Amino acid sequence: MYLGKGGFILVVLEGIDGTGKNTQIELLKKKLDCVIFKYPTSKYEMLNDYLEKKSSPDPKALFLLFLADIADGQENVKKALEEEKTVILDRYVFSTISYEVNGIDFENGKKIVGSVGYLKPDMVLLLDIDAETSQERKSRQKELDRYEENSAYLENVRANFLRLHEERFLTPNWHRIDATKSIDAVHEEIMRLLS
Repeated sequence: MYLGKGGFILVVLEGIDGTGKNTQIELLKKKLDCVIFKYPTSKYEMLNDYLEKKSSPDPKALFLLFLADIADGQENVKKALEEEKTVILDRYVFSTISYEVNGIDFENGKKIVGSVGYLKPDMVLLLDIDAETSQERKSRQKELDRYEENSAYLENVRANFLRLHEERFLTPNWHRIDATKSIDAVHEEIMRLLS
């Protein structure tokens, strides 16, 4: 098992919707003794209303709310790490930068995130698919949400994720995984990276 400082690890799974993050996290829960944190949480009703297309708050306020949601959970993540538990985050600040860039310039988004002092992950696993595949997968599960229904927007979000990956934002240990592969193949690659 790949171990971070002190025998624990903070791993982030990222990617646009439909990459299979939830599926992979369920598989990881069966194999690893780990704690999972998922963002956004349900704490901030305005975020849920926005995602369900019930409201349209100012994009800058939205960006900051997503970051506040993550900041609100930092102590719980830190506590789990101090207890030497493997922590897996289902989305993190990288999603906020990539998805909310319509409200905050990409570079400014990175500066804001960098200045807040969020916990830095030991590893980021970027599950990557194109927008068309994302929409295809998500439409089989449910009605598409605000982000999932716009393929041009999803491609822009994907490009932002790839840019963060190339820049190794917040950690040098980024890995891009082709999520068009089978569930088992993606899981094997994740387990290989974690070992």
